[in-house]
Amino acid sequence: MGRHSTIKALVIGASGHLGNAIVRECLDKHYRITACGRRSVPAPNLTDLPIRYLSGDSTTSGQLDRWIAGHDLVVDAAAPYPLSVFSPVSEAGKDPIAYAERRTRLLLDAVWRHKARLVYVGSFVTLVKPRTSAHRFQNEMMRLAHPYFEVKELIESQMLEANRRGLPVVLANPTYCLGPWDLHDRRMCTIPLLLRGEIPSSITQMLNVIDVRDVAAAVGAAIDAEYYGKPIQMSGHNISTQELYSLICELGGVARPRISTAASLAVAGAYTMELMLGAIGERTLLPAGGMMMAAMFDYMGVGKELQELGITPRPLSETIVDSIKWYREIGYC
Repeated sequence: MGRHSTIKALVIGASGHLGNAIVRECLDKHYRITACGRRSVPAPNLTDLPIRYLSGDSTTSGQLDRWIAGHDLVVDAAAPYPLSVFSPVSEAGKDPIAYAERRTRLLLDAVWRHKARLVYVGSFVTLVKPRTSAHRFQNEMMRLAHPYFEVKELIESQMLEANRRGLPVVLANPTYCLGPWDLHDRRMCTIPLLLRGEIPSSITQMLNVIDVRDVAAAVGAAIDAEYYGKPIQMSGHNISTQELYSLICELGGVARPRISTAASLAVAGAYTMELMLGAIGERTLLPAGGMMMAAMFDYMGVGKELQELGITPRPLSETIVDSIKWYREIGYC
């Protein structure tokens, strides 16, 4: 066993895409892992891993204390991320801001009581600084139109305040993540949809893509380096949506979409459709929040934190090949 063998880590959201990658990274470091989530039994991406699994809802009274007791490290990979304008995230289904504040407060209080360290997996959107008046206007309009941005800013501010008060908190802020072990609803997974010909058009949008395994490696390095209290921009490869779709289709052996749509039109259309469906109690399969997030790549700065932590993002082609293999294994494409 390595020098990390005595560390007991609790991973909340262990079956999620990033949470699962972090579980595997911690296992490679010989951490003793407790994975927890809402499923009554471990998800398929956890079943063959040497972990202890606990089921429950983190907002149930006393649940976090029961989970965290006896652990040295807590990884929150299941923080609220409302992608829908009509968000189902909160208990009442109406106020994701209040839900995020309450859940984060409960988590921080429990981590404090048990004298553990905390890793919070957030989003790159809190680090984006618009540089022009047009970008500032666009950014403000998105914040007003969608709860995702305020939720992420609120949670991160709570984490930073806890760190200032003495709680050791690693803040991971990844960009657009690809890689194996994803179990999201297939209808929300770009790669399977592309390989089955279910995405007819790309959009004229720049992206930044990073492998979930590189995010997990950076989290592990940040824990080792005690890199607390500073949001870590975890970014990888800059690539246009058209180029990304073409690479996925080439490596998957299918034809790429031939149509391209302006990003602004795509966002406006998705947002309008979501509002219309929400008004009649239906949910869209194409939340506008994801497209709004992508628009923020247009003015995202260059982060040097991964370099400081000794992490070099792997080739994007490797990420895509491994993602395709995983999705085919689970029958998504």
